[in-house]
Amino acid sequence: MVFNVNFTLHLLDSSRMNHPFDRYTEYTDVAALKKSSETPLRKCMRVNTFKMNVEDFRKYAESKNWKLKPVPWCTEGFFIDREDRSVPLGKDLLHLLGITYMQEASSMLPVAMLDPKPGENILDMAAAPGSKSTQIAAKMNNRGVLVANDMQEARLQTLRSALNRLGIMNVIVTKKMGQWFGKHMTGRFDRVLIDAPCTGQGTARKDSTALKYCSIDSIGKNAKLQRELLEAAVHATNIGGRIVYSTCTLTPEENEDVVFSALRKFPNQLEVVDPSEIINWDCSQAIKDSYTVQESLETKIKNIETPMLRIWPQTYDSEGFFCAVLKKTAPTKEAEKYDLVKLDKEPLSKGKVKEVCEFLEHRFGTSFKNKSEVLLQHKERLWITTEEVFKFKLPCPNAGIGLPFGKTLSKSPVMIDHDLATLRGSDITTGVIDLTEEEWKLLARGQDIDCDPELFGKVLFRYNGLCIGRGNTREGRCKNQLPRWIIQVLS
Repeated sequence: MVFNVNFTLHLLDSSRMNHPFDRYTEYTDVAALKKSSETPLRKCMRVNTFKMNVEDFRKYAESKNWKLKPVPWCTEGFFIDREDRSVPLGKDLLHLLGITYMQEASSMLPVAMLDPKPGENILDMAAAPGSKSTQIAAKMNNRGVLVANDMQEARLQTLRSALNRLGIMNVIVTKKMGQWFGKHMTGRFDRVLIDAPCTGQGTARKDSTALKYCSIDSIGKNAKLQRELLEAAVHATNIGGRIVYSTCTLTPEENEDVVFSALRKFPNQLEVVDPSEIINWDCSQAIKDSYTVQESLETKIKNIETPMLRIWPQTYDSEGFFCAVLKKTAPTKEAEKYDLVKLDKEPLSKGKVKEVCEFLEHRFGTSFKNKSEVLLQHKERLWITTEEVFKFKLPCPNAGIGLPFGKTLSKSPVMIDHDLATLRGSDITTGVIDLTEEEWKLLARGQDIDCDPELFGKVLFRYNGLCIGRGNTREGRCKNQLPRWIIQVLS
């Protein structure tokens, strides 16, 4: 990578730089940038349209006296302003049920640029903690295949938890270095998102330590990894497919420079897509802000304006962000043949599927399964996924597939999982307890409740029309089986 000499010397000359943002003087109003980065972020959330439509969310917000302001680039995203802040948004019932997701506005931009479509094969190369994967899945409407990848086990646990809570079943979770996909899954995806690891300068508004790790060494190491990941994303995308590269940092070395590196390496195989052609949002200022940075970079493609999005925190009162969209127009690597790995879960036999579905229909009036979905089993655990996911073969073991469906029991075919219940349990016709306000308060404190003595066995709780979880009834008492983490959050 070739840097502008004056720009790099300015970065290295600590005597001239008292603040990491001082290097951006020629690009933006640094005083405004510093002031904005010291200001707390506005609260923002995204509606999970798997579980609730936007109009119903607006009605819910109105009942709570919340003031909503739409995120310009995401129709499901809203800034939230509240007079009564006694209950944190993280304890709001919709958030706990996976109906909403607390997500910073700028973080919604890459998926808006990716513009996922139902039926496509899509890769989220660095998916944890799950904000963008769950946003992608909602756009796919449970059709097609989403491969959500991350490398660290702790982050994978967070990712799987988010996918389950939001009811995502057309997903395969993998644990691989991002570079692996360029070699082993060449041309397999219609769209690839690489929201790359970075120095995170754009997150200073929520993380006071974000600017402590912005040395030239850390920027250089991140830029090297980012170039490798973007190249892998290009290889993994099919001809005519789309690649979105994004970061939550402000450095040109990790943003425009990385994209220019890919364009130079694949001059006849990649095209830059103008973001303004993708979305109904006036992104001209964000594109102009990137042009301003590009002009000082020796890596710039000469005499060509390259439309990319640079979000300074002060421009949209958000985190800082960068996003670029590429289209693959020709092959970049010949696909290699690899042995496919068998799933560690077996499809449930037709007889068992029938038994499970008939039991649930008798108990709740629904089977919780659609015709185009597949039940898988590993030991006593059941999972539900789509036929498209089941048929999508990988040359590696998966770290998770579909949505937990339930657990087989000695005395009944299945006890359905909490996340499946909250996804599809709101419209059940039998085996349900419609909670009063007092009963909900008791359950939220981890207590059991009284119930109709004629009820026996597993039931679902419904509160204000929403299924909130499970219970077990016997002799006029209902045992509280809400997840412990929900009770801990509410207590």
